[in-house]
Amino acid sequence: MTTGARSIGRRATLAVEVRGEIERMIVEGELAAGEKLNELTLSSAMGVSRGTVREAIRSLADSGLIDLIANRGAFVHETTLAEIRNLYDLRGARFAMACAATARRVGEGSEPKLVALLEQNLEQMRETLGQGDPARYYALNIEFHDLLLQGAANPKAKTMYDNLVKEMHLFRRKGLSVATNIARSIDEHAAITRAVAAADPEGARVAALAHITGGFARYMTMAEADSPIGG
Repeated sequence: MTTGARSIGRRATLAVEVRGEIERMIVEGELAAGEKLNELTLSSAMGVSRGTVREAIRSLADSGLIDLIANRGAFVHETTLAEIRNLYDLRGARFAMACAATARRVGEGSEPKLVALLEQNLEQMRETLGQGDPARYYALNIEFHDLLLQGAANPKAKTMYDNLVKEMHLFRRKGLSVATNIARSIDEHAAITRAVAAADPEGARVAALAHITGGFARYMTMAEADSPIGG
């Protein structure tokens, strides 16, 4: 490999790493919806060139996380209510499909450890509720969903699901910021776990869809409470 080729390869790898960090900052709320991505600020913070940051930002254009506006720059995407509803609908369909497949695989004996892992996760979630730790609960919530998606043994579906939920972290986190919502979410997780443990694909599908529908309702309640109209 020539020196020039190695240099290009290093730049490409660095841009991927910077993209990942910008993506994390958006998903975790460090960069707010509607905020402009400042290339100079980001390059200084990450110790890379502005060109590398620019390349990373451009590669995020198809992720749904940012908007590139001609003559203005890149901005963190502000999701509309219609988009949020559509995202929940898509996520519900995919998650329900995955949970049904996982329950079927449990019945076939293909996932002998999964139910125990789900139950362990549920117990940890209940502990966070008692401790008043929504951040820890949210991490466990992500883990719970990942276990079920992995259990479905459909890598392409998991990739599609993972890409979808990246756009949803900000408002999913909002819906799980209070204890009453966390308690309801835990109950819904328990219902999914029972159906999967019983190797009941239809029960798992119904419970999974009810969970996503409940998540959207929780988000809407929080959003309306924060709006001038909702008080």
